[in-house]
Amino acid sequence: MLAATVFDLDETLADSAATWTRVIGAVAARHGQGWTAADWAAIQGTSTGHWAAYLARRCPGLTPAAAVAECVEGMVDALARGGFGLLPGAADLVATAAGAGPVALVSASPARYVLAAVAASGLRFAAIVTGDDVTRGKPAPDPYLLAARRLGVAPDRCLAVEDSGSGIRSAHAAGMTVLAIPNPATARDHEVLGLATHHAADALIAAKTLTSLPYLHRPWA
Repeated sequence: MLAATVFDLDETLADSAATWTRVIGAVAARHGQGWTAADWAAIQGTSTGHWAAYLARRCPGLTPAAAVAECVEGMVDALARGGFGLLPGAADLVATAAGAGPVALVSASPARYVLAAVAASGLRFAAIVTGDDVTRGKPAPDPYLLAARRLGVAPDRCLAVEDSGSGIRSAHAAGMTVLAIPNPATARDHEVLGLATHHAADALIAAKTLTSLPYLHRPWA
């Protein structure tokens, strides 16, 4: 029986991919470099350390730490200006899960951005894990294991809701049941999709899927 739900942030709940791409592209451009769809695909869903190092390699003279600082500043500014928000159905999805048990958030992104995004969304979580909280980020199981510890729920009693291949691998490695809402890259990866027990095309469908799952507390039953 499931007792808790753990959500990814970017492109699972937040409609942020286009903004991340624009912000990172602007940082690359300031350092005389281009940023392509292939570059975005190479870093999507990965840890902060991974994408910061990738961007720094593309931009001579830019350190990983400076890459993070510039990108986070751009994302927080976009949030303050209302540049992006939640995906359709995301608020209802979290509310449905919260009716059945505690909910947590696990993001590979830096804490400053994650906390700003949560504040802007109005969503409430019993626990939040950011990329700053773990040494090994997704696809390692560490972020999801930490979320389970903070919730006080065994990993195998948690449902993880994820969009990216690295996130699905992370939650599966932690022993959680996975509900995948695949992003375009993940949708083509049949191997990683096979790690997810449940699949939904979007947050609206995912909310309906939750009502059919065996939670200990099921207010919809």
